[in-house]
Amino acid sequence: MIKKSIKNKIILSFLLVLILPTTIISITSYRISVNILEEKLSDSFNSNLSFIGDNIEKELEEWEHISKFINGNPVIRNVMMTSYGNDLEYYYDMKRVDQELETYSINTNIFAYVSSLVILGNNGRNILYGEDANSLDLERIKEQPWFKEVNSMNGKVMWLGIHKNIANYRVQNQSVVALGRAIKGDKNNKFIGTLYLTFKESYFTGLLKNIKLSEGGRLYIVDNLDHIVFDSENKLMNEPFPGMAEIREHQNNDYLFTNGNKEGQLLLAQVPIKNYDWRVIETIPYSSLKNGTDKIFKNTIGIFLISFIITSIIWLFVSSHIVSPIRKLTDSMKKVQEGDLTVRVDIERPDEVGIMNKHFNFMIKRIQELFHSNLEEQEKKKNAEYKALQAQINPHFLYNTLNTIRWMAIIQKSDNIREVVEVLGRLLKNTIKHDGPFVRVEEELSNLKDYVYIQKIRYNNNFDVKYDIQDEILAMPCVKFILQPIVENAIFHGIEPKEDPGGEILISMKYLNNQLMIRIRDNGVGMSNILLEELNHRMILDVHSGGIGMMNVKERLKLTYGEESAFIIRSEKDIFTEIEMIIPVTLTNIELYE
Repeated sequence: MIKKSIKNKIILSFLLVLILPTTIISITSYRISVNILEEKLSDSFNSNLSFIGDNIEKELEEWEHISKFINGNPVIRNVMMTSYGNDLEYYYDMKRVDQELETYSINTNIFAYVSSLVILGNNGRNILYGEDANSLDLERIKEQPWFKEVNSMNGKVMWLGIHKNIANYRVQNQSVVALGRAIKGDKNNKFIGTLYLTFKESYFTGLLKNIKLSEGGRLYIVDNLDHIVFDSENKLMNEPFPGMAEIREHQNNDYLFTNGNKEGQLLLAQVPIKNYDWRVIETIPYSSLKNGTDKIFKNTIGIFLISFIITSIIWLFVSSHIVSPIRKLTDSMKKVQEGDLTVRVDIERPDEVGIMNKHFNFMIKRIQELFHSNLEEQEKKKNAEYKALQAQINPHFLYNTLNTIRWMAIIQKSDNIREVVEVLGRLLKNTIKHDGPFVRVEEELSNLKDYVYIQKIRYNNNFDVKYDIQDEILAMPCVKFILQPIVENAIFHGIEPKEDPGGEILISMKYLNNQLMIRIRDNGVGMSNILLEELNHRMILDVHSGGIGMMNVKERLKLTYGEESAFIIRSEKDIFTEIEMIIPVTLTNIELYE
C-alpha cells in the first residue's frame, strides 16, 4: 500500500510538475499563436483595405468633380435658364452642350464609364447625355423619394448608391451607381435644374481587377445604402450586404468574426470610406487562418502522453517553430505599421506560417509598388505640365524681341540695333543659365530691366517704368519670368493704345506676413467692367483664348505654390490696370531654390 501510494504520488507529481504544466504551456502557446496570427493578419488586411479605401475615395471625388463642372458650366446654365421660342434654338444650344461634354471627356478617363447624364431643367428643357440617357423614364426619376430631398440640399452632392436603371425598357446597363445634385443659376443662386448622373457598375471592376486577395478571401465595396457595388466573385451585385447590421453594431472594431453560409466562420475586416459612408469589406474563412494548427495540437498532446523527453522536444519544437516565426512576423508587421514598407520576412516553410509569410511579403511588395508608382506618376505629370508651360514663354518672348529689332532696322537705321542685340543676348543667356524654375528676385528684376530697355527704344521713350522694391527681398527665390509677361501686357495692351504720351508703369515688390506681394500697375487705357469680368472668367476656366502671357504666369504659380498663391486683376477704363501676385515665401521655398 505504501509503494502504491508512493507510485501514485510520483505519477501525480509527474503529472502536476511536468506533464500538466507543459501541456498547459503548450496549449497556451498554441492559443497565443493563433490570436497573434488573427490580430496581425487582420491588421495587415486593414492596412490593405485602407489603401483600397483611399483610392476609392479619390475616385468618388472625381465623380463629384464632374458634377461641379456641370454646375459651373456657363453653356449648360444658359440652356437651363433660357425660355426657348422654338426648338431650333434649343437644338443649337444642345449641340454646344454636347461639344462642352465631349471636350471635358477628353481630359478624364472616367467619363467613358458614364451610363447617363441627365439634367432636368425647371424651364421644362432637359439635357441628356450617355448611352442610356435616352432610354430613361424622366417622369419616374422625378417621382423618386430622393428627388425632392436633393433639391433641398443647397447644391450639395447626394450619393444615391447602386440601383436598377430607371427605364421602362431594356438599357445597356441594368445596374448603375448614381449621384444627384441641384444646379444653381448665376443670379441669386436660384436653382434651375436637377442633375442625375449614373455610371456603370463595371467601373469598380476595372478599378480593382488587379487586387490580389488571400486564399479564400472575398472583397466587397458597399455604398451608403448598404448595397454591394463591387463583389470580387461578382455574385451579390446590387444586393444588400448580409452582415451590415453586425458591422454597424461593432463599427468601432477593425475586424470581427461572423458566421458565413457555407464557408463556416469568417474573419471580416472593414474600413469606412471617409466622407461618403461607404465601406471596403474583406472576408476570409477562419479555417484558412488556422489551417494545420489543429493537427499540431493533437500531435503535441499525443507526444506528451508517451514520455517526458518527447513532450519536452515537442514543446521546444512548438515554441521554436511556431511562436518564434509568428513573433518575427509580428515585429515585421509593427515596422510596416510604423511606415517601413521595405521590411521583408525570410521564413521559408511549407506550412501555414510559410504561406502567411509569402502572402505578407507579396502584399507589402505590392503596396510599395503601388505607392511608388502613384508618386512617380504624379511627379511626372506635374513636371510635364510645368515644362510645357515654361517652354511656352521663351519662343513667345524671342519672337516679340526680334520683332522689335526688325522695326528698329526699318524705322531708325541706327547703330542702336547693336545695343539691342547685346541686351537680347544677355536676356537669352539669363534664360538658359538656370535649369530650374526659380531665380532670385534680383535676377528677375535684372532680366525685366533689360527687356524694358529694348521696349523703351522701340517706343522712343514714350513711357517710363518705376520700381518700388524692398532691399531685403532681392535674395528671395521666385518663379522666373513672371514679371516680363505682365509688363509686356501693360505695354502692348495698356500704354501703346493710349493716345496721350507719358505712359507709366509702377512695379512694387514687398515682403509681408511670409508672403511676397508683387503689384504691376500701368496708367494705360484700362478695361471696362464687362471686359474685366470676361477676362477673370476665362482665367478661372483656364481658357487661353490665343494668349499665353498672364495665363502662363498664373498656371506656373499655381503648379509651383498651389492654392497658397494668388493672381488678381484690377482695372478701370481709361484710368489703370493692376496685376497683383501673392507668393508664399517659406524656408521650404528657399531650400528648394538652393
